[in-house]
Amino acid sequence: MNGSMTLAALILMLFFPFVITLAAVSPLRPGGAAEIIVRRMGLNHDAAMAVERLFTPRGGGSAQSGWTVLGALWLTLGGLSLAGAVQSVYLRVFRVPAFGLRGVPAQVVWLAGLLVFLAGTTATGAALTGTVAGQVCQALIVITAMVLLFWIGTWVLVRGRLAWRDVLPAAVFTTVGLTGLGVVSRLLFSTSIVDNERNYGEIGVVFTLLSWLIGLGVVLTGGATVGAWYNARGLSLLRAVGRRARSLFR
Repeated sequence: MNGSMTLAALILMLFFPFVITLAAVSPLRPGGAAEIIVRRMGLNHDAAMAVERLFTPRGGGSAQSGWTVLGALWLTLGGLSLAGAVQSVYLRVFRVPAFGLRGVPAQVVWLAGLLVFLAGTTATGAALTGTVAGQVCQALIVITAMVLLFWIGTWVLVRGRLAWRDVLPAAVFTTVGLTGLGVVSRLLFSTSIVDNERNYGEIGVVFTLLSWLIGLGVVLTGGATVGAWYNARGLSLLRAVGRRARSLFR
C-alpha cells in the first residue's frame, strides 16, 4: 500500500503535469490530457465534463505559454520519476540489483512506450467507440496493447536481466488487474466524481482521481508480485494440481 500511494502521488503531482503539457502542445491530441483520463477511467458524460473542467486552463491561458527551460526540465524529470518508481518496484519484486544512473536510459524508453500507448489507445478509442462492434474492437486493442506494454516494458526496465518467459506472467496479471479496475471505474467512479464536484468543487474531483490512482498503484505492484510468485511457485503448483486431476480420472 505504501508503494501504491507513492506511485499515486508521483502520478498526480509530477506525471499529470507532464502529460497535460505534452498533450497541450501536441497537434495529435486535440482532446488533451482530460480525454486520456476519461477513456482510461471509462467515465460517463457528466463525469467527463467534470474532468475537462478540472484540466481547462483559466483565463484563456495555455500550456504553450508556460514553456521555459527550467519548466521543461522539471516536467521531464516528472515523467522519469514515475518510470523510476515503476522500475524500483520491478527490481524489488524480481530481486534484481539496483542500476543507479545506468537505469535511466531504460526509464526513458519505458516512458516513451507509455506515451505511445496512451496516445494510441486514446486515438483508437475516439474512432471506434461509436458502435458496439467498435467498442469490442477497442477493448481487444487496449488489452493487447497493455500486455505488450508491460511485457516489453518490464523487460526493458530490468535491462534484460530476466528472460521473456519470466516477465510475461507479471504482464498478464497486471493487464487482468487493470481490466478489472476499468470495470470498477465504469461502475463507481463516474458517480463519485459528479457527487464530489457538486459537494466540494474541483478538489472533490481530485479526491476521486487520487483514489483511482491508488488503485492503479495497487494493481501495478500486485501484478508484478503475483507474476513473480507464479514464476517461483505458481507454475509448479498448477502442474501438481494437473497431475492430481489426471490421476483422479484414470
